[in-house]
Amino acid sequence: MDSQDKKTVLIAPQHWGLGHITRTIPVIRYFLNQQWHVLLASSGAGNDLLRKEFPELQVFELPDYGISYPSKNMYWNMLIQLWKMHRAIILEHFKIRSIAKQNKVDLIVSDARLGAAQKGIYSIIISHHLHFPLGYRLFEWMSDTWMRLFYILYDQLWIPDYPGDINLSGDLAHKYRSKKHFFVGPLSRFKALEIPTQYDIAFVLSGPEPQRSYLEQKILEQCHHLPDKKMILVRGTKQSIHGTVPAHLEIIDLAVSEPLNQIMCASDLIVCRSGYSTLLDLCVIKKPALLIPTPGQPEQIYLAEELKRKKLFYYVDQDALDLEKDLDCVAAYKAYVDFPNAILLEEVLNERLKDVFVKKE
Repeated sequence: MDSQDKKTVLIAPQHWGLGHITRTIPVIRYFLNQQWHVLLASSGAGNDLLRKEFPELQVFELPDYGISYPSKNMYWNMLIQLWKMHRAIILEHFKIRSIAKQNKVDLIVSDARLGAAQKGIYSIIISHHLHFPLGYRLFEWMSDTWMRLFYILYDQLWIPDYPGDINLSGDLAHKYRSKKHFFVGPLSRFKALEIPTQYDIAFVLSGPEPQRSYLEQKILEQCHHLPDKKMILVRGTKQSIHGTVPAHLEIIDLAVSEPLNQIMCASDLIVCRSGYSTLLDLCVIKKPALLIPTPGQPEQIYLAEELKRKKLFYYVDQDALDLEKDLDCVAAYKAYVDFPNAILLEEVLNERLKDVFVKKE
């Protein structure tokens, strides 16, 4: 592509945990392969990971939503987040407007950043949480309507899932109806690798604080009781570790795609959150896992319950975690081994973008 014809895309993933960051990595690679000029924007540890993955790209700092889950009551968590979210949405809208104007951006791709859409610039949002299973129809209608008010500002909505009955998100994405939402397959930075086993268990922990640290503490304590297991803990943070690390537990902070792909494929079992992006990765590598949903996060609880009901994955509440006992239960669950292989992303996105920038004669 001639440098004068080179178009610019700004890709802005959300950061409340690293899941939204990691699933945009294949999208970033797609635009680089298509010879676009790619700009990135996120916040906090999300930007740290983007800079490690793509050191040659410019990364802008955006307001952080500051999402945390201090309570196990999901309604209280949602209530206390609303003000912070709306403030961050407004701030990010104007920050992205400034970045787009200064860099002559032709396309914006947001992952769950609700304020990224800009008038006069073709805008796409990646999301799967289009319906919130809150247990009360009135609350569900209110939250779904609130989300839809943001989604209608975008020209396209890309859903990282399969379109049919065999899918990953269940009601979260498949209850949503519109003319501009499209299923693009499981967005994952990983590939299924046939490599020798190195670890009995890989703990992969990211997600909002303080619950990430609470779970890490429980795992560190209980790993002392599993001296015959070779284990590795991949942390989604650079924060210092509190507590004693067992000698048979290896520790890595903020692993980039290739080494983490190898670690997970070289492990007999993954212990992780039931975050949607983690499930996308598990779908691609076809590994069994023990799921531990983040307390007070309804989406993760819904996914964990659905997957257990379908006999795909065993899950346990964070407070009830007992690794010695829970690890024995995992073998009865078959994981995603029977799911279809990933859809070829290049073909899907070529189709989605083919008419967007066609020059008018």
